[in-house]
Amino acid sequence: MGKDFPLQKTTTLERAFALAEAGSCRSVTDIRAQLKREQFESVDAHLAGSVIQKQLKARMALVNAAA
Repeated sequence: MGKDFPLQKTTTLERAFALAEAGSCRSVTDIRAQLKREQFESVDAHLAGSVIQKQLKARMALVNAAA
């Protein structure tokens, strides 16, 4: 019998970047709102920093430029 491994849960930041790359969110505010709808933890704390906001905006800009 194989070992049972716990399912790895996507982190708040991983999901934020996935949303930025999916093209469904147009702003960090949209990402924040979607994460809260999906009941991710500590959304405001995770997305409060200027560096993370800049990175998310850059990802969204790349997606929009490619569209």
